Amino acid sequence: MNLRTRGITTLIAASISAIGALSAYGSADAVTPTALKLPLPNPKNLFSWTTQEKVAGFSHSADLYGTEAFRRGADVLALPSGSSALIERAQAVTYQYGSGADGAPKRDNTVDDYMAHSKATGLLVIKDGAIVLEKYAMGVNASTVWDSKSVGKSVTSTLMGVAIKDGYIKSLDDTVEKYIPELKGSAYEGVSLRDMLRMTSGVSWDENYLDPKSDIVAQLACQRDKGDTAGCMLNLMRTLKRTVDPATGKPVAPGDVFNYSTGEAYLSGLVVQRATGKTLAKYLEQKIWQPFGMEADGNYWTSDGVSFGGGGFNATLRDYGRFGLFVLNNGRLSDGSSVLPDNWVRDATTWTLASAEPAVSDNGQYGYMWWFSPAYDDGVHKPSPLFAPVGAPLQNTTNPAGAVPVQGRAAVQGLPGSVSDWTFAAIGVFGQMIAINQKENLVVVQWSVWDKPDPTCCDVSESSYLASNPYGEESTFLNAMITALH
Repeated sequence: MNLRTRGITTLIAASISAIGALSAYGSADAVTPTALKLPLPNPKNLFSWTTQEKVAGFSHSADLYGTEAFRRGADVLALPSGSSALIERAQAVTYQYGSGADGAPKRDNTVDDYMAHSKATGLLVIKDGAIVLEKYAMGVNASTVWDSKSVGKSVTSTLMGVAIKDGYIKSLDDTVEKYIPELKGSAYEGVSLRDMLRMTSGVSWDENYLDPKSDIVAQLACQRDKGDTAGCMLNLMRTLKRTVDPATGKPVAPGDVFNYSTGEAYLSGLVVQRATGKTLAKYLEQKIWQPFGMEADGNYWTSDGVSFGGGGFNATLRDYGRFGLFVLNNGRLSDGSSVLPDNWVRDATTWTLASAEPAVSDNGQYGYMWWFSPAYDDGVHKPSPLFAPVGAPLQNTTNPAGAVPVQGRAAVQGLPGSVSDWTFAAIGVFGQMIAINQKENLVVVQWSVWDKPDPTCCDVSESSYLASNPYGEESTFLNAMITALH
């Protein structure tokens, strides 16, 4: 799932009329309607579910897979309403994206337009620790517990940071077989935990969601297996080979090539569990969920006592937002103590050069299972990244005086720096996202049910064409929201 590779392709955005019958933008207290009472879909067909099947399946993941609950604690971190001025500004956001039937740029897209184009079921904006926007659609509401998809990878990598802080894991320089000895003699022997988090192991993996013979499809079949899920997963990972450089005919070295792999996220989660002796669900509950003050229980896909580190994290929209605040605050709790190592978030969002794409993400697009996702295409200014006129492109850090530029490029469109150079995101298929901007003290959470898991298509001659694809509109909308609330 190479974000920038998928980002430079084009997509026909779904028309508003196509989802009008399902859309019911409402308050946080809306009653759960028929959409969430539909029969549950077959998990075997996950990547080809209909819109209604996605809504039902993503909101009832625990009924489709084995799960383990993580419980809320006695104290809840309040999420008050923001000031009326900020709420009004957030509600009134407009942005340029795509073209109308006459070919003219569409400059007046609204928040509701964005939700419709993105088939969003939930959208939450937290500014300075307060909610300034919260919308639901398609029968989803504030009590819905929603499947994260690959947003859960960022939870996994954060828990590895916690395990290092706790001393269970010595260093990211440790090799994977130290914690998973079953991988000795496999292509993973000698691969560091750091290279696994960055998905630069050099081991081949096919993340094609629509190919029934791909590795990701095989992995999810293991997850559905009630017999020996953990054994099935490890058997799959042991069969993988090292990637061969076509130019030299030799295997690539760890650290040299970025290749998105849910398999490596699973292994990273297994390392945390082997090191701590706890499932991801239990470790999350003890170290983050209860101490930080989440308000509702959630659950993690768990089979044979092993949580699925590649996804399968389920929680309410506001608790996704609280997790975003936890990371935004560098893992600090209300008593001032930190659950994460010093500079963990900075290091986790220092993008590996192996994932770079020139002129879009010069210094990389991927860190420790977090994405850098600049706005680059609003239907007019493409393919150059789009700059918001607030602040400079600095590395996320607890010490701004020591910050360094993230992206090694000159300013675009005469503006001083890209606000999205401060924005990093947890991203999951079908449009799930937690975007975090430490400089602007902002968290944006999105749940969606895109038609395709990872769109890479379409024909710009279509009258409904809305510029590149949902990822492009997502980043453009984020820039507009950040600018409006600056």
